[in-house]
Amino acid sequence: MSNFNFDETTYLQQYADVAQSVANGVYNSGLEHWIKFGFAEGRTPQINFNEQFYLDFNSDVAAAVKNGGFSSALEHYALFGAGEGRAAVSPISDFNETAYLQANSDVAQAVANGLFNSGFQHWIEFGVTEGRNAATSFRENFYLDFNPDVAAAVRNGNFTSGLEHYLMFGAAENRAANATATRANSLLQQVLDRGVLRVAVYDDAVGFSQQAADGSFSGIGIDFSRALANALFGNPDAIEYVVVEAGQDFNAVASGAVDIAATLPTHSVLRDATLGVDYSPTVFFDTQGVMVRGDSGISSVEQLSGTSIGVLAGTRSQQNLEDAARRAGITLNIQTFASQDALFAAYDAGQIGAVSMNRGALSSRIPTLSNPGNQVILEQNLGKEPLAFIFPENQSEFGDVVRWAVNAPIQAEFFGINSQNVNEFLDGNSDIKRFLGVDGNLGESLGISNDFALKIIQQIGNYAEIYDRNFDETALPRNLNELMFVEPGGLVYYPPFGGGDRVNVPLVDNDNRNVLQEVLDRGFVRVGVRNDAQGLGFADANGNLSGFDVDFGRAVAAAVFGDPNAVEFVIQTSGAQRFSDVANGIVDVTSRNATHNLRRDALLGVDFAPINSYDAQFVVTPTASGITTLEQLAGGRIGVSAGTTSETRLREKLSELGINAEVVALDNFQTIFQQYINGELDAITGDGGLIISSLLTLPVEQRDQHQPFPDVLGEEPLAMVVDENQSQWKDVVSGVTYALYEGLELGLTSENVAEAVNSSDPVVRRFLGGEGNIGASLGLPNDFALNVISAVGNYQEMSDRNFPGIPFDEAAAAPYTEGGSLFSIPFA
Repeated sequence: MSNFNFDETTYLQQYADVAQSVANGVYNSGLEHWIKFGFAEGRTPQINFNEQFYLDFNSDVAAAVKNGGFSSALEHYALFGAGEGRAAVSPISDFNETAYLQANSDVAQAVANGLFNSGFQHWIEFGVTEGRNAATSFRENFYLDFNPDVAAAVRNGNFTSGLEHYLMFGAAENRAANATATRANSLLQQVLDRGVLRVAVYDDAVGFSQQAADGSFSGIGIDFSRALANALFGNPDAIEYVVVEAGQDFNAVASGAVDIAATLPTHSVLRDATLGVDYSPTVFFDTQGVMVRGDSGISSVEQLSGTSIGVLAGTRSQQNLEDAARRAGITLNIQTFASQDALFAAYDAGQIGAVSMNRGALSSRIPTLSNPGNQVILEQNLGKEPLAFIFPENQSEFGDVVRWAVNAPIQAEFFGINSQNVNEFLDGNSDIKRFLGVDGNLGESLGISNDFALKIIQQIGNYAEIYDRNFDETALPRNLNELMFVEPGGLVYYPPFGGGDRVNVPLVDNDNRNVLQEVLDRGFVRVGVRNDAQGLGFADANGNLSGFDVDFGRAVAAAVFGDPNAVEFVIQTSGAQRFSDVANGIVDVTSRNATHNLRRDALLGVDFAPINSYDAQFVVTPTASGITTLEQLAGGRIGVSAGTTSETRLREKLSELGINAEVVALDNFQTIFQQYINGELDAITGDGGLIISSLLTLPVEQRDQHQPFPDVLGEEPLAMVVDENQSQWKDVVSGVTYALYEGLELGLTSENVAEAVNSSDPVVRRFLGGEGNIGASLGLPNDFALNVISAVGNYQEMSDRNFPGIPFDEAAAAPYTEGGSLFSIPFA
C-alpha cells in the first residue's frame, strides 16, 4: 500500500478508536482504516488530495469508481495512483468552472447529460486542443514552444496536449506554465495599465524628432516610438509627447517623468554609467561632422582656428570638438545653443561661421537654410555617435519590450518584409511565422501581443522604409546603417526572434541585491565557463583553464580588481546553467557565451552584455560522405548540444522540411564530437566556435576531412550573461567587452598599452585612465581598460591566441573602421 503523503501519526492521534483497532490487529495501519472507512466517514487526515480533479483527470479511475471497483478516487490513488505517479491535486488553481460552462453552452449540456463530470474534465480532454479559452494562467502554445521535448511527445502521440503533460509531470518538474509574470510594480506594468506611452522628444531635430505646424511629430525617433506603442497597445498613436530641451532628456527619463526618450542621445559608457538610464539597441549609427559655408575656403578641421563654431548644449559635440582641436594644435571659439532652431538661425544669419553636430542632423538641416547650395560638411569625422532610446535603468522587463520593438523593423528588412507585402508572408517558413506571431508566443513571452512585430510592420514598416521616410539617401547615404552581413554591409543587426531554452531549476527573485558590491566585498569575481571545448573553455590534465571565454572572465577580474587571477571559475556542465547560475546568484557573470535571442532575454531572468562573437550555426559532415544538405541526412543521426538554441533550431528545421532524422542531444559536446569521429553520428551541428574548438583537437592533417554545409541554419550572436535588473553590474561587464573592441580600434595591444597612457590623443588618455573618470563612473579604477588589455590583449589578440591557424570571417572579427562588424560605443 502506497504511503504517499498520509500522516500516520497524526491520524492515530486524532482518532483514538482507530489507534486501538490498529493495536488490536483489526487494521494494519491508520491508512488502511482511512481508505476503507475513514474517507466515507468524513475523517480528515493530513493529505493533499482533490477527489474531483483525480476523477476528471483519470477517466479510467472514474469508470472504475462508477462500476464499484473502488469506493473512491482516493482509494485508487492510495493503492495504485501514488505509485504510478498520478497527480493528486491540480496545479491549475485558477480554472473557473462556472465561467467555462457559461462560455461553452455545448459543454454545459454535455456535463448535464453526464458525458463529462465537469467543465474542467472537458477542458483537459478536449477544450485546450480546440483552443477554448479557460482564462487560466496555463498557456498551451507557450508550454509547447518553450518545451520542445513535450512538443515532440505530443506530435508522436505520447500525450494529447501540453496540458496533459503539465498536469502529469511538468508541474512537478517546475516547468513554467506561462511566460514570466510581469512584476506588479514594474515600469512595463505601469505603462500597460496606463494605456499610453510617455515619450520625451525634441521639436526641432529635423529627421529625428520634429514637430510640424499642426502639432504632429515626425522623425526616426518618432517612428520607433510609434513602433513601441504599437507593440504595447496595438495602437501607434497611444503616445503622450513631452517636449524637452537639449540635455534634459536624461533627467526626464531617470526621474520617471517620461517612460522613454526619442531624442536619441548618443550611447556612451560614461552616460550609461552615470545618468540613471539604460539604452536600447542603436537606432541610427552616426558620426560628428562640421558644416561650413562653401565659399569660406575651409576644407579641414585644422583651418577652423579662430572660427566661431556653434554646438548644441548638453551633447557630446563640444568635447569632440575640443579633442579635435587638441590633436590639431589649434584653438577654437565654441559657442553653445539651447536648441537646434537657435543654433541654425545664428548660423544662417552669419553670427557663427560653422556648426558641429551629428552628420544626420547637419544633412537634414541643409535644405532649411537660406542658401543650401553653399553648405559643405567636412570629410573628417570628429567622433562616433551611436544614437538610441533611453529608458530608466533596472527596468529589464520594459527594456526587453523596447529592445525587440526596435529589432522588429530590422529583422523585417532582412526577411524582405515591408508594410506593403507583409500579409504575403503570413504563411512563410517557421522563422517568419514565429516572427509575425502566426506561430509560437514570442510576444506573450514579453508580456505583449504575439503579433506585435506584424502590427509594427503593417503600421510603421521595416527599417529601410523608416530610413527613407525620414532621410534623403542621396544626401545622407545609409552607410553604417546598412544591414550587417548583407551587401553592401553596415552595423545594423538583429538578434534572433526565437529561442526555446528553459532552465531546470526554479529562478530566484533577487532583484534587490547589488552584484557589483557583492563582488567588491568578496574580493574576486565568480565566472561561469565550460571546460570541454578547446579554444573556448578547456581544462588541461592539471585542471588549468584556457580559452576565449576564459579570457573574458579574466578580463572582468582585471577590470574590477586590477588582477586577472582574482576570479573563481565555475564549471557549467549544461547549457541551462548559463542562465540559472546567473539568475540565482551562483555566478556573477556567465562567460560560457550564449546566443542572445528573444526568449532567453524575456524568460530566463537574465540580461546580455554586448555581442562579442557574431557566430552562426553550422552543420558539419565528413567530406568523404558527400553530404551537404539536411535532406541527405534523412534516416541519419545528428549530434547537438542539449538545451541550446542549436537543438531547437535543428528540430524545427527538420520538422519544417519533413526530414526524419534522429537528433542526438547530449550535454557534453566533446562526447558528441567523439561519437561523430567514431562514425556513430552522421553529422554534428552547433556554433561555429564550438565546432572549430572540436576540430582543433584533431591532428592537423585530419582537420580538412570535415566540411560545413554551404548554408547555415541561423545566426548565433554570442554574449556574456548577467542577472537582470542589475544595470550597474551590466555596465561593468559591457564596459569590459567594449574595451576589447576599443583597444583594437585604437591600435592598442598588450605590448604597447602601458606606454600609450602618455599619448597626446585625449581619446586614448581618457580610455586608459590617464585623464577623466570613466572608470570611477563604473565603480572601477580609472585605469580599468589599461588593466584589461594588459592582461588579455585586445579582441584580435584573444582570437589569435585561442584559435591559432583558424581563419575567421574578416568582417566578423575586424573593427568597423576597417569595414568590419566590431563596434564599441564611445567611452566618454
